[in-house]
Amino acid sequence: METKQVKALILGGCGFIGAHVVNALREDSIPIVVFDVNADPEQSTPRCVYIQGKFSDQALLEKVIDEHGITHIAHLVSTTLPKSSNEDKPYDLSSNVIQTIHLLDICVKHQVQKVLFMSSGGTIYGAPRCVPVAEDHPNDPICSYGISKLAIEKYLYLYRHLHGLNCIALRAANPYGPGQSPFKGQGVIANFVHKMHTQQPLEVWGDGSTVRDYFEVTDLAKLTRLALLSEVGGVFNAGSGVGVSINELITMLRHVFSQNPEVIYREIRGLDVPTIVLDCTAAEREFGWRADTSLKKGIENYVKWYSTCYGNPSLFNVDWVRS
Repeated sequence: METKQVKALILGGCGFIGAHVVNALREDSIPIVVFDVNADPEQSTPRCVYIQGKFSDQALLEKVIDEHGITHIAHLVSTTLPKSSNEDKPYDLSSNVIQTIHLLDICVKHQVQKVLFMSSGGTIYGAPRCVPVAEDHPNDPICSYGISKLAIEKYLYLYRHLHGLNCIALRAANPYGPGQSPFKGQGVIANFVHKMHTQQPLEVWGDGSTVRDYFEVTDLAKLTRLALLSEVGGVFNAGSGVGVSINELITMLRHVFSQNPEVIYREIRGLDVPTIVLDCTAAEREFGWRADTSLKKGIENYVKWYSTCYGNPSLFNVDWVRS
């Protein structure tokens, strides 16, 4: 589409995924507004304005959309994690689903052209009947986080049906990469890199056979940019299409660190599906996109970022990654 007409609002644009999405959109030289509870207005430039605010502040959100003439919105906010969502289900519902409904009402009122929502390919399908999992697979999430994501997707469809609001949802698998905090309880690669760097034991829920679809956040940001700026709506998986078990991941990290960490296997959690790998051919067909960064290269990128922020680069065997 003609990007000169686009004015984009990135909700959660200071987060792990959001910061990469903002960087991807900068390539188009379109006006961007970053709305985040951790935003620093002093970072603002003429083409990228940072506004500090809570997703629950409907009045401020509406003011931002109105005053900046927002045409496209990337909704990347989530107030819960998969493991915490079951602990307070009413909060998960009210802070995510209800607040998103308020956002959609504001979008209709101010004639926003496009809304992109970051959903969850890792939780929305539940325990899959077959892998890889395509978008038409049944949705039976086994944690509140996945249920909330699915409910928001259904409301996106409703608003498209009732009001003609163009909406798209990306069901992201397990993104990782530079900028992901190892201290927030989400992201096994980030957690394991930190634990191995600090020579702590690795904690694994189950026997390590759990399989996930890991892909680097820069690849997700590229797809987010393509999807947001397109005329396409609907639901699309986003992942590598390749499954890696926790035990296989630990083996890879042993090479990176040239060490053999202690691994503590704990009882598997009820919220963890045994295997999830996404079929992403729809995104490739529609947007010409695929996750191009290999897991080895992605780990190298994360290790370099982590060692700059937290660690000692001499402890990492990055030559293995280049082999």
